[in-house]
Amino acid sequence: MTHAITGRAASAWCAALLAALALHSSGQAEANNALSAYATPVQKYALALEAQTQGDYPAMLAWLRAAAREGHAPAQRMLGIALIGGPALYGAGQPADLCEGRQWLLRAAGQGAGDDVAYALFGRPRDALTAHCEAA
Repeated sequence: MTHAITGRAASAWCAALLAALALHSSGQAEANNALSAYATPVQKYALALEAQTQGDYPAMLAWLRAAAREGHAPAQRMLGIALIGGPALYGAGQPADLCEGRQWLLRAAGQGAGDDVAYALFGRPRDALTAHCEAA
C-alpha cells in the first residue's frame, strides 16, 4: 500500500513543521497552543526529538507530554525514561520525577510496548523463560 501525499497537504505539513521549529527555537513552543492543536502526536514526538538534539530539554519534555497525553506509546516510553533518569540523562537542571515517570511507562506498557519498556530499562526484552535460563 502506498501513501500519496498531495502537494497541498505536504506543503501544509511542512509549513506547520517550520512554524513549530521557529517557535521552538525562539523558546515559545509551549505558549502556542494553536500549533499544538494542529500537530499530530507523531509530529509532536518529532519536535521532542529535535528539541533533544538541540539540548532544549524543557521543550523536549513539553512536546513529549503533549504527544504522550494523546496516547503515543513511543512518547510515553521516552517521557517515562526521561523523567526517571532526570539529571543522570539531561543534567542537573532536569529533576527526576519517579512517580510520573512510572505512570508514563505503565501507560506505554499497557499499549503493548512492554518489551520496549523492558528493553529501555534493562537493555533487552525479558520473558519468564529467558529470566529462568539466565538465573540457572
